[in-house]
Amino acid sequence: MEPTTLRAVMAALRQPETGCPWDLKQDHQTLARYLREEAAEVLEALAKHRPGDATTEAHLCEELGDLWLQIAFHAQLAADRGAWDLPDVERVIVEKLIRRHPHVFGEVEVEDAEGVLTNWAAIKREEKGLGPDAEPRLLEGIPPTLSPLDEALEIGRRCAKVGFEWPDLEGVLDKVKEEVAELQAESDPVRVEEEFGDVLFSLMQWARKKGVDPDAALRKQMLRFKARFTAVEDDARAAGGWKYRDLEQMEAAWQAEKKRVKP
Repeated sequence: MEPTTLRAVMAALRQPETGCPWDLKQDHQTLARYLREEAAEVLEALAKHRPGDATTEAHLCEELGDLWLQIAFHAQLAADRGAWDLPDVERVIVEKLIRRHPHVFGEVEVEDAEGVLTNWAAIKREEKGLGPDAEPRLLEGIPPTLSPLDEALEIGRRCAKVGFEWPDLEGVLDKVKEEVAELQAESDPVRVEEEFGDVLFSLMQWARKKGVDPDAALRKQMLRFKARFTAVEDDARAAGGWKYRDLEQMEAAWQAEKKRVKP
């Protein structure tokens, strides 16, 4: 009888003698690249996702399954050495969620989402045994695995919690404009790189305050760009190749595709 659960499938794949040779060769480190790839594919599926659309709903479901497989694979490796198993992963996160949501599962009251985050941070400090006098630096402990975009957002969030923050969106936008002006004024390569970083960081903080997910926004923009550029390329091919198209003609094809497929 074939296994019907992911846990059972993984156990069979890792079974000595009868399992899959490739799966039997893997360890936590060799699987790391696949975890990164699958997480990236989930993010791509989210960028394409349209709630209620059967095709993109199925795609997101499939990609989340691939990501779940990576979690189950790591759990099976641990089970093989008698450390922990997939149910333990679920148990630990369930306990953590209950512990960090006393406003839902306990008697604590919070007024809004900001209160939830403040309470969450306090509980995390308690879990790490950090008292008021042993509190880490505000910007310490940011996971090194975060992408530059996510790290910039996290830095902004942490600073905002202590009041080091623009009072409104206009203030952030003014900072973005200021940084762009400084970038335009620079010619030294080192300074240009620094000013470009300032522009990006300021834009990330504007997105944070506006409630825009920069990663999702950029992924969606790249999908739009690729779709429009494909139309430009199709136009060039129809004309006999790129040598028969100048920038003005390519721009015209781009704009035609942009009007044809409105967001």
